[in-house]
Amino acid sequence: RVLEPQRGARADYLRLVHKNAEQNLKAFLVNQELQETAQARALTELADALELPEVPHRIECYDISNVAGSNPVSSMVVFVEGRAKKSDYRKFKIQYDRGPNDFAMMQETLRRRLRYLRRETDKVDTPMERELAKKERFNKKPDLLLIDGGKGQLGAVVEVLEELDMTGLPVAGLAKEHEWLYLPNQPDPI
Repeated sequence: RVLEPQRGARADYLRLVHKNAEQNLKAFLVNQELQETAQARALTELADALELPEVPHRIECYDISNVAGSNPVSSMVVFVEGRAKKSDYRKFKIQYDRGPNDFAMMQETLRRRLRYLRRETDKVDTPMERELAKKERFNKKPDLLLIDGGKGQLGAVVEVLEELDMTGLPVAGLAKEHEWLYLPNQPDPI
């Protein structure tokens, strides 16, 4: 049995709680709408700056790290609709073992990542391939690849995209020093 006070101090408390809850809900919804509008605007501006055919809904970012030239790893960070999607983050243990070479390591990472998309576009239809595709989260195609690095790293990634016949996949290199964006076939950064 639930009792609801109709008069007195407890009824006043209940009305105050109800009023506070309504105000907090309204403030939360306004804040949520502002965030979504800002994210949509930022994605539109990014699409315009990079001259993308459409707003990127899934952005994958890649970086190579190592400890004094050993134990190299690559990380993949994913944004969906402008928000980080941590469940899709991945770490790749680099198998390249001929010394520190960011270009080769980035190529290895992208080959390992994009082979799942290639499998989908090649329409390989064996039962094992279908089962693997069900289990893999990698079959989600990115709308934009952001690579940590300048022209060199970008060039290495473009080679992989050409090798896998995926040249239509938008890619950009982000040089941290000046926060410049490099695009394939464009000599000047953004």
